[in-house]
Amino acid sequence: MKPVVSSLWKHSRSVRWRLPFALLASSLAVGCGQPAPEGSEPGAPVAEPSAQDAVLEETLGSVTQALEEELARPVVESLVAIPQGATSKATASLFELKLDAKRSENEQFRGQTLTMAEGSQQLLFRDDGQNGDAVAGDLLFTASGTFDFVALQAEQQRIAQAQSESQEPLTTAVFENRALVRTVPVTAMSTVFQVGQRVPIRPIGLASLVDPARSLIIRAPGVINDPTRTWDPCTNVGNPTGKWTFNYLMTEMANQPFTGVAPTTFVREWVRQWEAPRTINSFVSPPRTNIVPKLVTPWPKLGTGELNLAKSPFKLIAIVNRLDLAGSNPAYGSGSAGEGRFIFAATEGTGTACHTTPFLVILEYGVDKTGCASIKAYAQQWQALSGLVLGSASYNAALEALTEQFAKRDLSPRKPNRSSINQVRTNENWLLNPWELREFRLWNTTVNPNSFATPGPVLGLLNSHTVAQTPDRATKTTVFPSYVNANAAAIVAGTYTVPLVVGATPFRGGRSIVPSPFATPPFWSLPAASIPNRQARHVFSLNTCDGCHGDELGISFTHVNWNGALSPFLSGPMVVPDRADGAPVRTFNEVLARQTFLDQTANQSCLTAAFTATSASVH
Repeated sequence: MKPVVSSLWKHSRSVRWRLPFALLASSLAVGCGQPAPEGSEPGAPVAEPSAQDAVLEETLGSVTQALEEELARPVVESLVAIPQGATSKATASLFELKLDAKRSENEQFRGQTLTMAEGSQQLLFRDDGQNGDAVAGDLLFTASGTFDFVALQAEQQRIAQAQSESQEPLTTAVFENRALVRTVPVTAMSTVFQVGQRVPIRPIGLASLVDPARSLIIRAPGVINDPTRTWDPCTNVGNPTGKWTFNYLMTEMANQPFTGVAPTTFVREWVRQWEAPRTINSFVSPPRTNIVPKLVTPWPKLGTGELNLAKSPFKLIAIVNRLDLAGSNPAYGSGSAGEGRFIFAATEGTGTACHTTPFLVILEYGVDKTGCASIKAYAQQWQALSGLVLGSASYNAALEALTEQFAKRDLSPRKPNRSSINQVRTNENWLLNPWELREFRLWNTTVNPNSFATPGPVLGLLNSHTVAQTPDRATKTTVFPSYVNANAAAIVAGTYTVPLVVGATPFRGGRSIVPSPFATPPFWSLPAASIPNRQARHVFSLNTCDGCHGDELGISFTHVNWNGALSPFLSGPMVVPDRADGAPVRTFNEVLARQTFLDQTANQSCLTAAFTATSASVH
C-alpha cells in the first residue's frame, strides 16, 4: 500500500533540506554539523536511571529525538502561480507544481498529494485527477489558494535595483553536494501581473547583497574583542560575564536553576573526559592527559579550588551564522533556522607571552524557530547586519539580539537542560598528535545511550558522543565499502545518515582523527572494484569530519583556525580534482553558497523552498 505522501512529507523531521541554489554544506568552523537526531535504535538498551537521576529527569523533561525514516525528496522542475483576480497581498490563485519526470525519486509521488505552506494557509497540491487536477499521475500537481503578489512585486523591484547598482550581470548560484554546478542569470520580471498570467515562482538568492564578514563569518576585532560582551584571558580586558564569553555561555548551558548542576561542575566534568579512555559505540578514544597540565592546572581557581569560569582561558575567535543547517523544509509546514555558533580557542601563557592555541571549542546551538514566517524574519535580521558598520555599537547590539535567540537558557523546553545547544565540538592537536575532533552532547533517557561513552551518560552534563556522519577508521575495509555500495543512491541524493551500527557491527566512530600529511587517495576511499559508484564515495567521504577537514579537500584541519584565519574552502572559489581518481574536477565556493541561501531565505516566498534538495552534509 502506498504511503500517504502528503502526511509523511509534511511531518518528516529527519532530513536536512537544502536549496539546490544554495546547498550549504561544509563546516564554517571546526567540527561537524548536526545530523538527524536519533532515538533508541532496534535492540538498543534503555538506561535505568538511579533514583537521583530519575528525579532530575522528571525535572528536565524529555525530548523525543526519533530517527525517522528518511524519504526521497520530490525534485521540482517548475512552479507557477496564476492570478485569478487583481493584484493584492492575497490574490486568489491557481498553482501548478511540476516534478521532474526524469528523476526516479519522483515516482513515489506520482498520483499523490503534497501539502505545502504559503503564509498562514495550507495548499493541497494534487496529482490524483480530483478537484481541479486534470490528469492523475502526470507529475503536474495543482492547487488553489491565495498568493502575495504585492510581495512578489517588491522582490522584482529589489532585483531591478540590485542590477542597476551592479557592475556585473546578476546571477544566482546552483550547488549540488557542495560543488558549484552553474550560475543562472537573474532578471527582474515585470511587476504587472495580469489575470490568468502564468507567473513563475523562482528561487533566487543575490549573494552580492550579503556581506559574509558581517552576516555569516564574524571575526572582526571590534566584535570578538567587544569589551562589554567578551573577555580576553591574555589581557584581562573585557566583561567576564558578557554575553559572548565562555563563562556566560557555559553557565546558561548548565542552567543550574533548572538542573541543579553548578556551572563549575558542568565545565570541570566536561574537561575530565580527556583524562581517561572513553569507549563510545565500542570504539576507544584514548586519553589526552596533557589536558591537566596544559589547561586545568593553570586555569585560575576560586577559593574553593573550583575552576573560576569568570577567568576561563578561552578567547572568542568567531561568531557564526549557520542558517544553512536548517531542518525540514518550511515549504511543507515545518523547518528550523539552522544553527548559531561560537568558536573559542584555548589560551596559554601569561602577559605578553599569552597566545591562542590549536585547541578549538565550538558551541553549536539549534535555533528553535519553526514556520516560514519566523525563519524568514530571523534570516532578515542576519542580512540586515550587512548594512551596519562592522563592530559599531549598533552592529554589536543587533548581533547580540540575534545570539540571545539561541544562547540563553530556557529557550528549548523540550531539550535536555532546556538549552538550545545541539552539540559541543572540539578540534585540536594542542594536547597530542594527530589532530582529533570530538563531540559532546547533553542527554536524557529518551535518547539512545549507545551513542554516548560508557559508563554513562550522565543527566545534566555534556557527555562524549559519536561524531556526526563519520565511521570509525577501523571499519574502512569492512563495513565502509558494503555500506556505501548498499546505500549509493541515498548517499548521492543526500538522504542518508551514518548509522550507529550496520547489522550488529558498530560503525559510527567516537572521534575523528586527521593525520598529516594527507592521504592520497583520501582515507575514505577504496578502488573502483570495491566501490563502483565514485560519486557516492566522494560524497560520503566529504561528509565525514576527517574528509571535510582533511584529505577529501586537501586542506589543513580547521576551516577557522585559532587565530581566526579561514581555510581555502571558506576563502572563495576552490578547484579540486577528485582526490581519489583525479577526475572529475569540482569547484567549491562555500561562502557564495551561504550568501545565496541567506538572501533567498530572507527575501523569497516560502514556496520557493519547494525547489529543495536533501543533503546529508552536516559540516
